[in-house]
Amino acid sequence: MMENQKTKEKRKYTVPALENAFQILRLLSRNRFRESTVTEIANALSLNPATCYRILQSLEGYSIVRYIENKKRYTLGPYLVVLGERAKEHLDYLTIIMPYLEKLTKETNMTSILVNKIGEDKLAIVAKVEANDFGVSVSVGRHFSITDGSFGMCFLANMDIEQREYFLKHQKGLKTFTEEEVKLIERDIDHIKENGYCITYGEYIKGLCGIAAPVFTSENEAEVSIELIGFTSQFEKDDLHSKGILVKETAEEITRNIRRFV
Repeated sequence: MMENQKTKEKRKYTVPALENAFQILRLLSRNRFRESTVTEIANALSLNPATCYRILQSLEGYSIVRYIENKKRYTLGPYLVVLGERAKEHLDYLTIIMPYLEKLTKETNMTSILVNKIGEDKLAIVAKVEANDFGVSVSVGRHFSITDGSFGMCFLANMDIEQREYFLKHQKGLKTFTEEEVKLIERDIDHIKENGYCITYGEYIKGLCGIAAPVFTSENEAEVSIELIGFTSQFEKDDLHSKGILVKETAEEITRNIRRFV
C-alpha cells in the first residue's frame, strides 16, 4: 500500500545532508556503533564514504562528534551534552511527567519509561525510572521502530488506517508482521483505543512484558507515551490489566496537566 498523502508531503522537504547527519548521530548513539570508523558508518548507513567523511568533519568542527585519534574512530561529541541539557529545560512536559514515572515505579515495582516520537516512524526512550530489586534496566536514548512494543501500538492506534498499515507492512523493527498478523492488529486496534492502554507479553522481546498508554500533548496528537516494563516471570498476563488501568489513568492525568501549560 502506498504512503498516505500527509507522509508523502512531509518527505518532499527533506534535506539529504541534514538527514544523513542525523542518521550518523543516531547510529553513534547505539552501543554497537558508539566508536566507529568512517567505513563502518558509511557501510551501516549505505552512504558514500567521501560524503560520510565530509559530514563527520563538519560535525567534528562543532564538537557534535569527536574523533579519537589513536583509534581512528568517531564517537558522539561533548556539545551534545550541552544541547541535551538545554532541550530538557525547554521540554516542559518532562518536568510534569517525571514525578508520575517515579510514582508508577514505586507503586508497581516495575521500570517506567517515557517514549517520544522521533520523526514519522521512530521512537526513543527520553526518560526512565528503574525499579529496584531486579527491575528491568533500560537505556535513555535507545531507539525503536514505531511498530515496536506496547508503546508503538499506542501510537499506531491513533493513526489513520492507511498510514498504520504502511508502517506495519514496511517498517523494520523488533518484529516483522505477516499479512495475517497485520489483520489481527487491525482487529485489536479498537480494543486498544477503548481500553486506553496496550499490553504486550513477550511478543517483541522474550521474557519482557510492557503496559503503555498514550499522552496527548495537543487535542489529537499523541507525541509521547508512558510504559511500565517488567519480566514475564514476575507477572501473569491477566494480572497486568489492573496495572494497565493505572497507566491509562496516569496518562490521562498527565495529558490534563500538560494542556494547562500549552
